[in-house]
Amino acid sequence: MSFEEVAQRPLLQGSLPRGIVTVLGKQGLRLTGLGSFHLDEGPNFVWLNIYRTLADGTELEITREREPNSVELKDGAAEVRWSPCEAVDAETFARYRIVESDSAVDVTFGAKVNRDYSNFELFIANYFTPFYFPSYAITDNQTHPEDIYWYTKRLFGEDENESWARDAAAESVFRDGRWLTGHALNWRRGPFFKYPLMIQEHRYGHAIILMARPKDCFGLSGYNSYHNSQYFHLFGRDVAAGDQVETTVRMVLLTKWEDLKAEAVALYKSWV
Repeated sequence: MSFEEVAQRPLLQGSLPRGIVTVLGKQGLRLTGLGSFHLDEGPNFVWLNIYRTLADGTELEITREREPNSVELKDGAAEVRWSPCEAVDAETFARYRIVESDSAVDVTFGAKVNRDYSNFELFIANYFTPFYFPSYAITDNQTHPEDIYWYTKRLFGEDENESWARDAAAESVFRDGRWLTGHALNWRRGPFFKYPLMIQEHRYGHAIILMARPKDCFGLSGYNSYHNSQYFHLFGRDVAAGDQVETTVRMVLLTKWEDLKAEAVALYKSWV
């Protein structure tokens, strides 16, 4: 088999005070220049991509496998848009904006729907290497609980398909059948989360903090086994034809800290 020319896929790049941010279209965002590496699946499945779109008790599609109709710079942001299709009758988008002063990237995810959907969800994926330690800000369900419990997942721990809902109403969305279709997954349920806030602490010199707005994030979930992943479950509410839903999540890069978890909470509270 001989070589052949291929078209270069869209690459939109920018810089934080440390690290290069690259938006890879449907596959999300990559951050390089930090001395870390990506898993074999990392070049394609990176951070802050729309993995699945779900509604009506089912998986509608795997959005990151469908080519967007546009990947372009718009008012300084990298914007990715998908046109409506047979599976998802909505215009879906992800807009990435660098906030250099905060060493952060804000990503606005949203959709304008053309029909009614019950419990419409965008499921946002982030994939890290085994050199990161993942932690989640959940409620403390001990006999004498404290304000917040940081749950840190261990590599190849048991029952890796763990998830945490925002409240009882959000819990019912997880159980409405949407995880029995498509690439089925039987999430193990934990207590409610305290904040939609997650950390990935690298072994050598930096940490990634991921945060969402509580009114728009109804769940967190993740693995730390064959891949180290963290997910946001966004929206999870009914929408009517003509509605537009959108929300912004934030990724912060830290390269120095005294108490990482305390600083993560402070950054989250100042942002929301």
